[in-house]
Amino acid sequence: MIRIVGVQRSEDVTQEFVLLQNQGNMRVNLRGHALVADLELLGLEGAGALHLFADDMEIHAGAYVLLRTVPCRNHWSHCPEGQIIYYTSMHRSDLVWSRCEGALHLLKPQHTYCERTTVSAMS
Repeated sequence: MIRIVGVQRSEDVTQEFVLLQNQGNMRVNLRGHALVADLELLGLEGAGALHLFADDMEIHAGAYVLLRTVPCRNHWSHCPEGQIIYYTSMHRSDLVWSRCEGALHLLKPQHTYCERTTVSAMS
């Protein structure tokens, strides 16, 4: 179960990020999760405070995900305390989280549907 554990709001876009952690006991795939601010849910003209994770990445139990606003290379690393952390980015050059007050929500995929390909069992 991935949860939001921290938000760094800053007037410097290079210092702005959201920190997530897999607090469950199993690996969780990051792809399909969405991070959205209340402003977006209410349909108010916000700062584009919405991010859909496209990373097809398995997040280990206890591992962190650091979502930066500015572009960065997606990669795994270790914190100085030894924790495993996956860095990913919104690829934006403008402030996002510092412009929106209020709650942030992490939405997870409930179901994925994919068309089956027709494969003949008899050749």
